[in-house]
Amino acid sequence: MARDYTANMAPVLRPLLHDAESLLVASPLVRDPGTTEDVSVADELKNLLDPTILLGLGAHPGQLLQRATFGRAVVGGDDSIARSVHDAVTGSAALAVTDRRLLLYRAELVDAPGGGFWRRWFGPAGQVASALYEVDRPRVVGAVHAPAGALRRGRILVVFADGSACALVCALPKLGERAAAAIGPPQPAAGVEGEERR
Repeated sequence: MARDYTANMAPVLRPLLHDAESLLVASPLVRDPGTTEDVSVADELKNLLDPTILLGLGAHPGQLLQRATFGRAVVGGDDSIARSVHDAVTGSAALAVTDRRLLLYRAELVDAPGGGFWRRWFGPAGQVASALYEVDRPRVVGAVHAPAGALRRGRILVVFADGSACALVCALPKLGERAAAAIGPPQPAAGVEGEERR
């Protein structure tokens, strides 16, 4: 089914691809439930003592339990590539990995032109893709497949050239593995030396 999804989406994505750009993997995405900001334990504990929460009148606004359960979804500031990618994953967003870029897109169902009675009766007949966000491949350092729990088996961690990273959750686990393989493992930037071992 994973291979079929990419093959089925190739004609839909063709108008968004540049000349001679090839589609490697396409996958529907689910927004990662991890936190996007640092969590202050002291502030979280103070919020627990809020009288409205103790009386059952308020909702706990903290992210400590969310962070403990799901971890971080984004590492990087508000102006980082990872934050922009994470913010673009809404609703029915999907990921396309090509040989030139990562493309976040949304595919919508449309009516076929000149539809007769049967087409109107049985609904939309085609899909149209629209780009949400894109990152050129040189700005992507790499990705690793990092499944987490039963509901996030298609999770991949993507690292960007600005030092930020985000978690993307592919709806189908096999597509997560293929997306990480198509992007490739993180490589050190050219001209940057690694740590010396002692």
